[in-house]
Amino acid sequence: MNKSILIALAAFALVPFAAQAGGGKMVVEKNPVVVAPPCYDGGFEFSGFAAGFFPDGGHYDDALGGGISLGYFYNENFGFDFSAAVYGTDSEVQNYTLDAVYRVPFNCIAPYAIVGGGVHTNGETEGLFRFGGGIDFRMMENGSIFADGTYNLLGGDVDNYTIARLGLRFEF
Repeated sequence: MNKSILIALAAFALVPFAAQAGGGKMVVEKNPVVVAPPCYDGGFEFSGFAAGFFPDGGHYDDALGGGISLGYFYNENFGFDFSAAVYGTDSEVQNYTLDAVYRVPFNCIAPYAIVGGGVHTNGETEGLFRFGGGIDFRMMENGSIFADGTYNLLGGDVDNYTIARLGLRFEF
């Protein structure tokens, strides 16, 4: 009797393994989940922007301007951006800056922080340090709209100023 109980228990224990074999049939999912590619990744970016120039003191008046930039991202988060801009104050102001950029993408929206430096020219050339932040909205596969602001600290007699930019960015 004990032997027949052991054989019955062994047979019941093997039933799940036989059922999992599936008789040679393969299960295929009808609607596979497609994962969209990330909106942001590494590579080069080119930007064109319009900008506002807002000085702290009375050395310059508020002005409009614009410029271009070329950036390179090592991955979706960290990169560098070189920009050249001209502002139409009472006398032309030019900025050339190199910034480190750290962005944090959420789907196709990426807030970012900027820290960098460069030169300010208007007859005289002075060094500047700047910091700020912005947001990038990826509107198409390789293009986005961005808005950002930086506060620029200058050495010498020139007043510190804020720059606000709005532009288009293209990844290539």
